[in-house]
Order: sequence, then C-alpha cells, then structure tokens
Amino acid sequence: MDKQERIKKENIEYIINNSDMFREEDKNRLTSHIEGHMYFLGKNLNINLTWDDAAFSWMENIYQPLAQVMETLPAQLSFPHRRKADLFFELCDHLYYMSIQRQKEVDVYEAVLDYSVRFGEPLGKFVAKVLSAHKAA
Repeated sequence: MDKQERIKKENIEYIINNSDMFREEDKNRLTSHIEGHMYFLGKNLNINLTWDDAAFSWMENIYQPLAQVMETLPAQLSFPHRRKADLFFELCDHLYYMSIQRQKEVDVYEAVLDYSVRFGEPLGKFVAKVLSAHKAA
C-alpha cells in the first residue's frame, strides 16, 4: 500500500471511529464522497489538494453542517427509522441536485426541509412544510 492509500485508509477509519453515524460498510461511500469533494474543490479553487486537506474540508463543510441539521425536529420526525449514514448520503445528493437546479449554493437546512417535505413520514412532512412556509415569509 502506497503512502496516499495509507493516508486515505487512516482518514476514513478516523471518520468511522469518531462519529456515531458511519460504520465499516460505509467506507467506499465515504471515500467516494471525499474524492468528489476533493475534485470539485480543486476545480473551483484551481489548486491541487492533498487527501488530508480534502478530508478536513469535507468534515468541516459537508459532514458537520449536515449532521447538525439532521438532529433537527423535521429530520427526526421525517425519517425516524432511517439509518443515519443512509439518510446523510441521501441528503448530500439532494443538496447537490437542488444546488444544480437553482444554479446556486443551497442552504443545508433548506435542503433538509425540502427533502423532508418530499420523502418524509407524515408528521415530519407537516412540520417541514410549516417551517418552510415560515422561513419563506
């Protein structure tokens, strides 16, 4: 295993061991997410990032904000039986596609409300609709 692969492995293991969200089975999806983040960040900033830089940026800018919003009432009520990691990856995709559709960066909370309204359990949908309408007002 070369140095770069060892660093990737260590970073992914750190994320798995230090979050209550991810398990060993999420290793490939986590790696893909961080690699995608590394690609887009490097493309947008026109720089070559190290894996460590990309993993740190992903933790600070993707994981932490989304994990915090996943603890809000609408998300909790909308997806009570979903495994956290599965919901996290679904929300990441939803956030990405909303941003493409609107051609601008979408707020994480707004994306979670939208996802809750579209795909959540009835009580969560209701709460998300009320909060979405309140936010728009």
